[in-house]
Amino acid sequence: MNKKIKYIIVLIFTIINLFESCPTYPKPIKIDQNHPLLLKAYNEIDIMIQTRMKSDNISSFVATIVYKDDIVFSKAYGKINPLDENSENLTINNNIRIASITKTFTSLMMFKLRDQGIINSLDDDIRDYFPQFKINSIYKDKRNEKITFRQLASHQSGLARETPCDRIDYGTSKCNDKVILSKLSKQFLISKQPNILSHYSNLGFSLLGRVLGESLKMKKTLKEQEAYEYWVTNNIFKSLKMDNTTFNYDKIKENMAIGLFTNKDGNQSIAPISPAGWNSPGGGIFSTAKDMAKFMIFLLGDENQQQSESSFYLEESTLNELFSPMNLLRDGFSVYGIPFLHTYDTANSIWITAKNGDLPGYHSNMAFIRPLKLGFFFSSLADISSPDIYINTTIDILVPIYEILLNEAAFSIDNNNNDNNHYYKEENPIIPNSFLSGIYQDSYGNEFIIYNETFNGDSSGNLLVNFDNSNSNLTIHTFELDNDYPYIKRISYYDEILQGCRLLAGGDNDELIYFNFINNDNEQESNNFNDITNLKVYSVQVMGLLLYKI
Repeated sequence: MNKKIKYIIVLIFTIINLFESCPTYPKPIKIDQNHPLLLKAYNEIDIMIQTRMKSDNISSFVATIVYKDDIVFSKAYGKINPLDENSENLTINNNIRIASITKTFTSLMMFKLRDQGIINSLDDDIRDYFPQFKINSIYKDKRNEKITFRQLASHQSGLARETPCDRIDYGTSKCNDKVILSKLSKQFLISKQPNILSHYSNLGFSLLGRVLGESLKMKKTLKEQEAYEYWVTNNIFKSLKMDNTTFNYDKIKENMAIGLFTNKDGNQSIAPISPAGWNSPGGGIFSTAKDMAKFMIFLLGDENQQQSESSFYLEESTLNELFSPMNLLRDGFSVYGIPFLHTYDTANSIWITAKNGDLPGYHSNMAFIRPLKLGFFFSSLADISSPDIYINTTIDILVPIYEILLNEAAFSIDNNNNDNNHYYKEENPIIPNSFLSGIYQDSYGNEFIIYNETFNGDSSGNLLVNFDNSNSNLTIHTFELDNDYPYIKRISYYDEILQGCRLLAGGDNDELIYFNFINNDNEQESNNFNDITNLKVYSVQVMGLLLYKI
């Protein structure tokens, strides 16, 4: 096929997908990262970052983009110390504070300990594992005083936003476990509707990490004083080879990039760095853009890929849980999850899953377009006007290009697999398609018509279905266990992008249908497919209906 014509077809398909009622996404497969369209997009992103840095008076910035299991874009801008013109250039290997993105690691620990049986359920009361924790509730009903792991991780516990200590006391004896628990025992939950309303809580996540650490001690699997930090370091950092990621500032201070904050007079000063101490689970990690790329690649991989590359992995169901939304916010298009904020990007018809981190002098964002296996980590080393740290504009530039190239790649693969035909032919099933073709009806007037698909008058060998004279054709596929259950088939929409999202909430809208056969000789029900010529279809069970062949 002419390359220009092929490109036009792919472009039309992509545009239709954007404007139809329910978007579908191309399968993430290997594409040429040196494709002119991609090189142009990456250059546009580079120019955009530099332009906006200038307008925001930002001197230093790092940006990393991953696709599947590769870093496809990475660049550092400015100096390690922006106030020193003789300073070395910033790199993606310099350390920065990732602040609240730390909550992602705390969430991983929670899910992993649940999967290992260290904690029984995310809905357990944390006081079952950490009885020292006490706080007062405005509720007289004791059942409403329960605070669970899930509530802490999804900001639905009703706890205050911040730990009851002055920030300058973090990491000191004035803000240790004993002091914090004593202060909390005299305070109240602030939310009148925990588990219903979301209230962002750094305190909640810090408490979550400490309870997880206590659960390890309680099960006698860990004796370390700082059980949370020890577990995350040894199970996540080391397993993923995040060699420059740590809770300990002293280990990396010589490699630390200098962040700036804006004073009241408008001048910039070096941001102070103090230990997070008890608050580490909510925001105490120091990392690099390169290490965060490794982390994003891990999260974008499936269970099998994770197991093959690391001793630390999550079950597929747990990964889905990590990326699942939980509580719709009042703006109508943002949803809290654990720990991500999910926002629907109407321009690109896709969900952005992100976690921000903000501390004086360090403002970062880690975001995912999970259907396309794209991950973004951008960090500004100065105050910034963009809450998404320029990632949303980057997505606007990059996602349409990836969709075009992925559709183009899929189109080429399909053409190569079709043996010069313009259709896909199913492997020969045990029951010939000719046995199934026909009209099926019930006494209520429901009608199920099965007929052969044709191209230019020739049969493709595939079966299509029209259900109750609808405008949406269905197609029949061989069931995966056809050798053992040849009377079972799959049906799905012939063209999913023409369907509404209500019908395609989970992706492919497959259903199983069951054909019933009788023996030609005695008209008794039979599943003896060794002599298929002596059988005929009697009825079909589909979508809760039993319809008879006429």
